[in-house]
Amino acid sequence: MLTFIRGAHEAADLGHLAGMCRSVDYAPMPRSKGLNAYHAAKSLLLGDSFIISRDRQSKMHSLVSQGMLRTPDLIYADHLQMLQYVPPNAPCPVLLDEHNVEWRIIERMAAAGMRWAERRFAALEWPKLKAWELNACRRADMVLSVTEGDRGILVENGVPAERVKALPIGVDTGFFRPVPLKKESGIILSFGTMSWPPNVDAVLYFAQSIYPLIRARVPGVRFKVVGANPPREIRLLPLADPSIEVTGFVEDIQDAALDAAVFVVPLRIGSGMRVKILSAMAMGLPIVTTHVGCEGILMRHREQALIAESPEEFAGSVAEL
Repeated sequence: MLTFIRGAHEAADLGHLAGMCRSVDYAPMPRSKGLNAYHAAKSLLLGDSFIISRDRQSKMHSLVSQGMLRTPDLIYADHLQMLQYVPPNAPCPVLLDEHNVEWRIIERMAAAGMRWAERRFAALEWPKLKAWELNACRRADMVLSVTEGDRGILVENGVPAERVKALPIGVDTGFFRPVPLKKESGIILSFGTMSWPPNVDAVLYFAQSIYPLIRARVPGVRFKVVGANPPREIRLLPLADPSIEVTGFVEDIQDAALDAAVFVVPLRIGSGMRVKILSAMAMGLPIVTTHVGCEGILMRHREQALIAESPEEFAGSVAEL
């Protein structure tokens, strides 16, 4: 196994992997605002994809070259960015695991991002990423998507249908158990990794455009945001409104869900499948989501969830529950 790590907390997990793999080697994946600015400027000047070039590391290239000497039976590339390390003349079949159709996320960010600069950069980025992504998918011997919808998008854009298979994600229903419903708590729960830009956009959109409408209808409600690595703009939300709580990382999401009245997924940007909705369903939480939020999941309005788009509709659905 060859992998990237970000920080000491991920390095500590390498020991677990070593017990399952013949060998585990890694390269550091530094991330900072300064590095992002450098790669963004480079992308604008050279015309390449920011998403791809940002994750280009010489050490990983070296590790892959060494790995090729072991004559592998299969190369499994987990996430699109990893395919840039697979040589064109790979000595074995290549399997690409597409967790999302990545360019669709950036295309949606160009249309719905919270900031003008973000929308403008995304508008320049997504066509470059689309070209790179489609070429990568055509190179792979097999591509896995997590939804039939994503598979259809790839096939419609020229990836051979016989080389794309949809393999939906699941959750462990032995781990996630139904939690007691606490409608009287008035707690609106959102959870997800808060370093992921679509999640940041969703929380800010909810806090600024939807939550005030709910508070006007249901006094005493609270909004709890759970997820690792919230950026500064998320951490500042409780200062503007003390009824908002930002917990950061929690060891077990089920503990955070014990006092929730409703779970919200106000996503406007995304692709693939939202595993957090599957987790919420397994815990028996009432759910309000956008159509983007429940893409790829067989959900019907007023059966498995309330599905709403506009701030007014979304607020009304939350208030109803």
